[in-house]
Amino acid sequence: MVKGYIDNNNESLFVCPNCGFQRKFNALPFKDKKKTLTIKCQCGQSTEMQLEFRKYFRKQVGIPGSCYIEKDSDDKKKFDIIIKDISLGGVGIEFVFVNKKYISQIGVGDIIVVEFNLDEKKDKPITKRCAVRIKMNNVIGAEFVDENYSQVIGFYMMK
Repeated sequence: MVKGYIDNNNESLFVCPNCGFQRKFNALPFKDKKKTLTIKCQCGQSTEMQLEFRKYFRKQVGIPGSCYIEKDSDDKKKFDIIIKDISLGGVGIEFVFVNKKYISQIGVGDIIVVEFNLDEKKDKPITKRCAVRIKMNNVIGAEFVDENYSQVIGFYMMK
């Protein structure tokens, strides 16, 4: 499966992995519908293409860290997490060894504070406030709500 990233004009570029044929197309009709298309190239080869409407590229990682719910900042019960992916706009995190009753306290719209180190162990920890946007079992997608460390994360994304 190939990925197609959407540009500012809502267009994506299909490049056939078989023959190299390229064609731009309008991806807007698929924005709220299909995210995976089967495209038949002029060479006869059919290819699945996943459309990526995200504003920022996501980098798959496995960074350990911790987080707490901001509204409970007096208690500051920290949860161990693994950051599964990161972008300039947010993170995908998975909770590790956490009782489900604690995870149920976190809801969409809540602000959580995430702390982690990027690959360099000598760096000081990054602390980011995030708004929970998606929650599925023990996995959360969260959007950054502050600009702290944006440059550091930007440089990390280029590695």
